[in-house]
Amino acid sequence: MRTKAFACLLGVSLFLTALSAYGQDQQVPKVAPRPANTLVMLPDGSTVHVELAKTEAERNFGLMERTSLPQGRGMLFIHEQPGHYGYWMYDCKIGLDIIWMDQNHRIVEMSPNTPPCKGKSNTCPSYGGHEASVYVLELPVGSIKAHQLAVGQTVNFNVE
Repeated sequence: MRTKAFACLLGVSLFLTALSAYGQDQQVPKVAPRPANTLVMLPDGSTVHVELAKTEAERNFGLMERTSLPQGRGMLFIHEQPGHYGYWMYDCKIGLDIIWMDQNHRIVEMSPNTPPCKGKSNTCPSYGGHEASVYVLELPVGSIKAHQLAVGQTVNFNVE
């Protein structure tokens, strides 16, 4: 009898915890800014200084909380293996151009003028992830158009 009562209380407690968490925003651990010391060459010959996001924590935090991203700067996300990686704009203060690339650095998908999400984490849409990729490059809004980027082009960079 005691076991059933305890199990019932435990179930109610877990339900209330889940219900409470549903209305709250997801907490993403902050990551210290990284130096933009990796150079990426776009197909038109332009170069971009990028920060690398190699760990799960770095990829999850990305460019959150940034209030600006100057032209010629960006962030390169590196995944361990090819996959369908959708990105969201939760807690981003600026719009971005997002470019997905395969293991050969070939552009497989793009999301120009991706808007920041001003709502709670559970209301933010996901972008991309329709094609298998390993690398994702985030650039200032307008970069895709300015550099005439297109699916099938190759972006040059070395990461270790």
